[in-house]
Amino acid sequence: MRFFLAWTALLCCLLLWHQPLYAIDSIRLQAGQWSLDSTSAKQFDLSVDLTEKGLQLKAAAKKLDLPPPIGSLHNLQLFCASFQLHAGQWQCKSGTASFSHQQLGKQHFQFSIKALADKRDYQISINGLQLAESRINLDIALTDSAWTVSLSADSVAVTALTEWLPLILDESQMATLAAWDYQGRIKLDGRLEGEAAQLQSFSLDWQAEELSVSNSSGTQVAESVSLNGQSSGRLKQGQWHWQIALESNKGQAYSEPIFLDFEKYPLSLEATGQLASDFNSLKVEQAQLEQEQVLTAEASLVWANEQLQSLHVTTGPANLATFYPIWLQPFVAGSAAAKLETSGKLSIDFDLQKAGYQLLLDFNDAVLKDKQGRYALNKLNGQLGWSQTEQQLATRLSWHSAKLFEIDLGAASIEAHSANSRLILEKSLRLPVLDGALEISDFSLDNQTDKLQWQFEGLLTPISMQRLTSALDWPPLEGKLSGVIPTVTYQGEELKIDGALQVKVFDGTTVIRDLRMTTPFGRLPQLYANVDIRNLDLELLTSAFEFGRITGRIDGYVKDLRLSNWEPVRFNAKLATTQDNPGERRISQRAVVDLSELGGASGIVSLGFLKFFDDFSYEKLGISCELHNEVCEMGGIEEAEQGYYIVKGGGGLPPWIDVIGYNHRVDWSELVARLLAARDSPSPVVE
Repeated sequence: MRFFLAWTALLCCLLLWHQPLYAIDSIRLQAGQWSLDSTSAKQFDLSVDLTEKGLQLKAAAKKLDLPPPIGSLHNLQLFCASFQLHAGQWQCKSGTASFSHQQLGKQHFQFSIKALADKRDYQISINGLQLAESRINLDIALTDSAWTVSLSADSVAVTALTEWLPLILDESQMATLAAWDYQGRIKLDGRLEGEAAQLQSFSLDWQAEELSVSNSSGTQVAESVSLNGQSSGRLKQGQWHWQIALESNKGQAYSEPIFLDFEKYPLSLEATGQLASDFNSLKVEQAQLEQEQVLTAEASLVWANEQLQSLHVTTGPANLATFYPIWLQPFVAGSAAAKLETSGKLSIDFDLQKAGYQLLLDFNDAVLKDKQGRYALNKLNGQLGWSQTEQQLATRLSWHSAKLFEIDLGAASIEAHSANSRLILEKSLRLPVLDGALEISDFSLDNQTDKLQWQFEGLLTPISMQRLTSALDWPPLEGKLSGVIPTVTYQGEELKIDGALQVKVFDGTTVIRDLRMTTPFGRLPQLYANVDIRNLDLELLTSAFEFGRITGRIDGYVKDLRLSNWEPVRFNAKLATTQDNPGERRISQRAVVDLSELGGASGIVSLGFLKFFDDFSYEKLGISCELHNEVCEMGGIEEAEQGYYIVKGGGGLPPWIDVIGYNHRVDWSELVARLLAARDSPSPVVE
């Protein structure tokens, strides 16, 4: 604004000298040095000539120094072909002016002026001022008490603005701006009103085309944006009361981590608020945001002392299919919710105060499906509340069905409350799992230290192993999976189950202890456990895996088990005949061949001998594997003269048979291949 005041001061100074000119053909005033208030001129020349058309005015100055922010004008030339003076009023209906300026360059424009000098009332028009590659027109009304400026610019080049920004910005502001690249053009129309050097109100309309902006780090970027805007404001008691409206339907923008495509999803914003005249505080009383096909939102905020004091955001029911990838997915990158297929509706209410924030998510028939197939929730309804403050927020959620990996989970509902960054279950949750259920009690989730952790106690009612193995695409197993779970905890991306899970399968018992997982929903989940096996029926076991028929009972263990991305990378396992209740012990010809494959037994089975018998008696059998670095250290029930016994004959009526393994070190992938193609492997040595 000081630019217009200074320019007005220039014209007034040149035209204030208005002694009666009657009977005088020409008046000329020259001064080597001339000054008035904060304006001074060097080699100043003013002439007024009487012509047939009236008075003609010319003015020139080698250098004219004006108040900041204008500074010095060089080679100033003013010309008015028709200058009128009557009863204290003087007027120039059409004049031209030119000058040179360090930032504004060479200027040549037209002007008109009408003045009531006694009343200090001036009307000034300037047409054709060149600024930032744009033609600028100004209409100025100036009195002792107030001034008004109407302006229009047809196409301001954003890049060219840098040439004159030092006129209005200080060094620190220029240093901040230097970290940005920007280009594009802006058409501007506006009106400014003020008193003395103080702007009192403004009203601006603008249209930006091909606007591109980026900072040096690439965290804030806009490309080829089309932006229409209107803004206005009025100064009252040291506060700017302002309104703004923006809309865009072209271009793209990125503000880490949000990416917006205005052509695909046009955006509009309307807001009102207050801004302190020293810019130290900002209040947005009401803001309305609309993104077509995505969401509508309302917000308010208070900023003071360089900090956000409060923020309240509410959204209408947003379409999750478009809302999630734009506004949610960028904030959960690397988490279990990073890649989802979504549908349904979601409403959000977020309130931030000095004491903390409260967040309420309202789901309406929402579907959340992990693209990696790890989990899914169908027809999720209700509210999820989270509170950092002492004020409680309720959670009431239900879903029609769910899935964890390939395991179907039935309908369930949750009732809980949140306060002080904790979520506590109000009553037990029964989660159907296949034909059984997981009953969860004493659940609590804590994020007080910004490190998410939760725990619960549970009971797993019997689940059919046949249905479980079918869902996981494993060989079919008989029996039930059940167990009491004293405590399940999740902390530091580690899921840990205290106590044991008991599996009733193959008429025996398998107990899983020390079960824990790290990054369970990450890219490379790790599972650790110890397993005890008691009194399994071998006949049921071998028939389930289409292994040759074996009768008897076995015990065993799997110690220090580690799975990486569900593939074994380490364990120490052993299976061997049960000592206290071995049962009837018979092994079929096919089982002999299959077992020999595991230990790399060599030689040729005497077909002439074996063809007379379908099975054999054995005293004991067993096999062990200690996996490390993708190599399995193999062993049996005892050492043989060469190798180790996998099956030792005896224990019943002949015929007897021994199966001896010779390979102590076997590549794990090779061992798995042997298991899959056991029937096609070489025959065992028979003694």
